[in-house]
Amino acid sequence: MQSNGLKQSLKQRHITMIALGGVIGAGLFMGSGALIASAGPAAILSYFIGGLVVTLVMFMLGEMACRNPDAGSFSTYANTWLGDWAGFSVGWLYWFKSMMTITLEAVLLGSILHDFLPWLPIWAGAFLMLVTLMASNAYSVRSFAEVEYWLAAMKVATILIFMLLGISILLGLHNDIPSPGLVNLTAHDGFMPNGLSPVMAGVIVVIFSLGGSEIAAVAAGESENPRQNVIRAIKSVILRVMLFYVGSVSILILCLPWTDKANLASPYVSLFTLAGFGGAAVAMKLVLFVSFMSVMNSFMFSNSRMLFSLSQRGHAPKLFSRTSAKGVPINALLLSLSICTMILTVHFISAGDLFMTLAKSTGSLVMVVWIFIIIAHVAMRWRTRHEAVDPKAFRAWLFPYANIVALFALLAVIGTQAFDPASRFQFWFTVLTLLLVVAGYFLMRQQTAAAAKEAEVKTGETRNGVPGRN
Repeated sequence: MQSNGLKQSLKQRHITMIALGGVIGAGLFMGSGALIASAGPAAILSYFIGGLVVTLVMFMLGEMACRNPDAGSFSTYANTWLGDWAGFSVGWLYWFKSMMTITLEAVLLGSILHDFLPWLPIWAGAFLMLVTLMASNAYSVRSFAEVEYWLAAMKVATILIFMLLGISILLGLHNDIPSPGLVNLTAHDGFMPNGLSPVMAGVIVVIFSLGGSEIAAVAAGESENPRQNVIRAIKSVILRVMLFYVGSVSILILCLPWTDKANLASPYVSLFTLAGFGGAAVAMKLVLFVSFMSVMNSFMFSNSRMLFSLSQRGHAPKLFSRTSAKGVPINALLLSLSICTMILTVHFISAGDLFMTLAKSTGSLVMVVWIFIIIAHVAMRWRTRHEAVDPKAFRAWLFPYANIVALFALLAVIGTQAFDPASRFQFWFTVLTLLLVVAGYFLMRQQTAAAAKEAEVKTGETRNGVPGRN
């Protein structure tokens, strides 16, 4: 083991696919149908609004990352521009959220493996996938990146095939499938049949689904040209996410009536089946398997880098800032493996739903992290307002109006949860977790100050010829 730090060995294609891998998952393949069934054709607005908010926030993150590409990313920037308490809080919130996401993906992967291999218990499949992907991360940064590149590429290929198929149906290129045209946009009680409320509720679903887009900034610190690559990655990811999410959902809405609850239960399978692909259900299950693997892989990477950065800044034990000869924070990965294993063991032994409920509730923590990004960006702009601006430097759009819009949008989404019985638990879980993490910082600082004072007293006594106290 050595403290040689992380290696800058990732290429631009790796950074882009790592970010896409963290974003494109079950939220798109499984959650879109329920949103369309609730909001009607106006679900397009939910995806557009959610995508716009994420775009604004990621551009703010991109500007800060250009100034200082770092493995701690938004945690480091909160540390720099808002103070130690903010960097500590954001880093540990994200680490906790990532831990829960990794474990949840392992459970989902175990379930799919059990469907294909009934003799393999779900718990065994979950542990198998956890160890396999952890080993990929631990071997080297490049091995992780190559695995993630191809996993994400398969998801992107699936969406592109789906979009081409949908467009061909809309253009009437299938003799046995009549083109629906634009009828489904206004049929069945109009474009917004259930009013504005389900559309805004859908924005929450979209933002949850897009949680993971920030991984591009985390990964950029280990690329060959960090400042250039982080901007390229964020720009390309935002464009592709808007295309894949808004584009594919628009095709779903045009091809399937929003009142067709049966087909919308699994909309992508339904459209492939409609076009004559008999094995669509099995194929989509394989795509979901790849999606879960990709998301799990990405969060293992970002989770270990966040703990590495926290350790470097004194917010976590020093052993987690040590890396292997290949630049992997192996101790951080081993901690993740240990904790995920313990969570999985408790989950399967208890056979309860508590873990699944908590894991799904951590989605709100991503929005808290994004709020810190917005405020840190404002603080950075304010404190550097007298500096000369490099005309070639990347600047986030429409400052400070974009910050205000994005901040109020995220606060409104979080606040809405407090009044919705279905999401009230998520709201209070998020609030309690945030308060506990902030309290943890001040407790740690108090203990550190007490230890420093005691060490100072001992040093003074030794210098005066008085033996130090035990």
